[in-house]
Amino acid sequence: MKKTYSASFWILCVHMLLFFVSFNLLIPELNDYITSLGGADDKWKIMAFWTISAAITRPFSGKLADNFGRRKPIFIGVIISIIVSFLYPYFLSVTAFLVLRFLHGFSTGFQPTGATALVTDFIPKEKRGEAMGIFSLTISIGYGLGNYFSTAIFQHYHINGLFFASGLFGLIALSLIFFIKEEKPKKMEVNWGNIVPKWNEIIAPEVIQPTIIMFLTAMFAGLFYLLVPDMTAHFNRPEKGMYWGVFTASTIGVRFFAGRFADKYGRRINILIGLILYFIVALMCAKATSFGFFISSAIVFGIGSGFMSPAIFAWTTDLSNPNFKGRGLGTMFIALEIGIALGNFIAQKFYQNKVENFDNVFYFGATLSVLGLIYLFFTRNIEPKTDFVKV
Repeated sequence: MKKTYSASFWILCVHMLLFFVSFNLLIPELNDYITSLGGADDKWKIMAFWTISAAITRPFSGKLADNFGRRKPIFIGVIISIIVSFLYPYFLSVTAFLVLRFLHGFSTGFQPTGATALVTDFIPKEKRGEAMGIFSLTISIGYGLGNYFSTAIFQHYHINGLFFASGLFGLIALSLIFFIKEEKPKKMEVNWGNIVPKWNEIIAPEVIQPTIIMFLTAMFAGLFYLLVPDMTAHFNRPEKGMYWGVFTASTIGVRFFAGRFADKYGRRINILIGLILYFIVALMCAKATSFGFFISSAIVFGIGSGFMSPAIFAWTTDLSNPNFKGRGLGTMFIALEIGIALGNFIAQKFYQNKVENFDNVFYFGATLSVLGLIYLFFTRNIEPKTDFVKV
């Protein structure tokens, strides 16, 4: 495996892990934080404002990655994240906090688009599923570790300690970018036309199938992002990030196998397995009457994600115009961001901060899984195009 992937590939993976630790340290405690500011009914906006700004940014970051090199949007995204993390302690109203959440979303609008486009430059086509399994695994580990260690940092250093830790991890991630090599970008004149996307450059129609699946599964995840901290508190447990820690531990064991499985048997089979497991997860959470049973659903969720994520990333890369990978991946990420935002919004509408409404949200999640299965069954597989016009 070490002979297959370059040093820059591995450094990029570590960078992604640290970047995702950075902003995910905050997630478990933000529901309580915005409540303490007087915004209990605005919990859904914590992720929604973040993801909306990220979605707005994706077309710009995709074009920037295609025209001026992959590392530029990575730098921009990480620097924004660092600055906003250190500003949180000084914005002490609900409105000001949500403004910062919106600004913080620009970081994930830029950084993952550039990083994912860059990683596809490193990997051979026949190893794409395996490589995306490794790459997405580092993202999941970063997500899980950030959530898992959030409680410990909060208990010792309170919310401002979390904000500081987020900025510190961002600084470490920033330092690694200087050691990542990329192909020399083509020389482009810095002007409006080369930075601001046209309408037909925002969406890549060739990646429509993985984009729809990403949208549905992102909505599913959005439900959980809102409810997991509150459901953990409902079971009188302080470890609001434990669910995602268990999720990460379970997904590690299947990522390498699942990526190779997708390379051998196709992306849609992986996604089929993932959607079935997501359906089971939703029903388990709807029926959960103990913290142990609730946490056990995270194991199934992690396995499902282990099959799902590398397949969606690899499928999108398969279908993307090789001359404009940033555009194709940006389209997928737009679906991710809008899906999470919509999932958060719907979860809050169903939940209304009432424990008795938990099950309604999870039944909706089961419905999303079924819709994904129906879409897979009633659509034919699209073969990657080979006749893209070079520009």
